[in-house]
Amino acid sequence: MPAALAPRQPDSRLDRWFRLGPGRALIADALRQAIPELTRVFGHTGLYLRPLADVPAELSGNMLASIISLHREGQQFGGQLRCQDEQLPIIDRSLSLIHALFVLESSPDPQGLLQEFTRVLKPEGIVLLITLNSWSPTRLRWAIQGISGQAAANAESMAREAGLEVLRRHHIGPVWARDRRGRPADQRGNRMTDGLRAVSLLVLRHREAALTPLRKGARTASLRPGISVG
Repeated sequence: MPAALAPRQPDSRLDRWFRLGPGRALIADALRQAIPELTRVFGHTGLYLRPLADVPAELSGNMLASIISLHREGQQFGGQLRCQDEQLPIIDRSLSLIHALFVLESSPDPQGLLQEFTRVLKPEGIVLLITLNSWSPTRLRWAIQGISGQAAANAESMAREAGLEVLRRHHIGPVWARDRRGRPADQRGNRMTDGLRAVSLLVLRHREAALTPLRKGARTASLRPGISVG
């Protein structure tokens, strides 16, 4: 049995919503539709952060040799490691991929979490940051539960401030939330309504600033004692 989550406010509301039919269906949709981006990333080690302990720890579709899988537990992460958001116990520049699934919304320090992503990623490492789309009509379903979407709405600007380059943004999932039984209320969409889909997927890269080449100086002459330049 998964460990009981420590009570917290307002994040416990997000936990409860993700355990309901619409929330669980949204998780399944997001994982499935993120696979094309996931299969682009190669390397040795990745980090998978998920919103609940009962979301499977395996990351389907990944091309890496090893995955560290953690889940939200109270105001920290549990699983293979236990840590605070701003103190991931992972050495610098060691990860090729971070797959962050609906954990920014429940973070007590979302900016600190993104800065940790930058620290532990290798140069050119990738973050797949999956959040609720604050522009989607779906927000009416989770906002009525008192769940704030501020972190999700500011995800792109916070990622840039943390030193992560935004490569792509996808809007995935249904246009409208699913019903209480998890059935899709409206899966139809087109290019005009893509921005209203329930989930935002940001593809981020740790791009280190290139070194500025030194300007080539003027050629110097080697002088012997008693000789000056004419």
